[in-house]
Amino acid sequence: MRFAREFRLPTRVSLFVFPIGLMSLIYILSRPTRMDPDPLLNNHIKRDHHNEPEQFTEQVSSLATPQSPVESLPVKFNLMEETYGNNWAEAPADLYLPPNECTIEYANANKLQQDHPCVVRLIRRNYLFKPAPRSVQYRLAHPDAIDPSDGQSQAILEILQNKTNGFFIEVGGYDGEFLSNTLFMERYLQWSGLLIEADKTAFNQLRTRNRKAYTSPVCLSTKPYPMQVVYNATVGTLSSILEKSDGQDEVATNGDTNSIYKVQCFPLYSLLVAIDRTNIDYFGLDVEGSEYKILKTMPWSKVYVKTMTVEWNHTPEGEAAITRLMESNKFIKFGLISMPYTREVVYVRDFLDQYRQYKN
Repeated sequence: MRFAREFRLPTRVSLFVFPIGLMSLIYILSRPTRMDPDPLLNNHIKRDHHNEPEQFTEQVSSLATPQSPVESLPVKFNLMEETYGNNWAEAPADLYLPPNECTIEYANANKLQQDHPCVVRLIRRNYLFKPAPRSVQYRLAHPDAIDPSDGQSQAILEILQNKTNGFFIEVGGYDGEFLSNTLFMERYLQWSGLLIEADKTAFNQLRTRNRKAYTSPVCLSTKPYPMQVVYNATVGTLSSILEKSDGQDEVATNGDTNSIYKVQCFPLYSLLVAIDRTNIDYFGLDVEGSEYKILKTMPWSKVYVKTMTVEWNHTPEGEAAITRLMESNKFIKFGLISMPYTREVVYVRDFLDQYRQYKN
């Protein structure tokens, strides 16, 4: 949850409620885990020199495929393997949809699979921007503010023992600076990642910051397929998806306005496939109410997320429902962050789960 406030040098987190021992968890986190090396995105994407700003095109024959063996999925996640079988990626991508028929209108209308080649192609070409080079200076409104987050980065870095060269996903990245959970990690610990922000004004500001992370001007889908929604950006930091009864008819009748307009959404897993990255050190989710629905779209057996913070106080389902969902997907509720501008729950991957399975 984000409210307007003055920038200031960060203070120590005033209240953390951690139900399990910090040192025990840090010990667990320090143990070796199954982590793939950082993928070389250049094997899958290349810069389109004919379009500015920098965007992505793709080589269709090198679509990203899961790195680990396919597990049995108890819930339908609208994945290619569920429709075409486990070996679907061995066939040419054009078999599933000719390139000239791959449009966003087609993807939305046909509710294409999260990892459908057309969905991946659309994201890479039209909705994904490349990180600024490390040699390019940041353009920040308040460069002297060391850590603009509201405690999230301090909590996560304490858990991860000040890890360097990590990878983050920040959903609700706003302008890339104000209350950013990841700017400190990126500036001082050489992290990179993906920043997602659907507010058009905020995203335009984000693009000027020269963040060393991928950026995407989309919202996250609350269903396991791409979709277009009406977005309310009237109150910048509290921007959110409008439900059907809350203004969609007005947009349909009168068209977009400066503050209420249509936005393209993709499932988070689609974006991860598009950047060929399913090993995540930190995932921050703050979208003012759709958190639970977004988390339900994720095929968690195909991604490896170490730590998460999820804003819960605007979610109709409540924190307890989010926690049950995450615990069912091998996460532990580590605690709560309660700050003047933040009500978030912290989750960490249950690293002992593999050990228990081995012993059994």
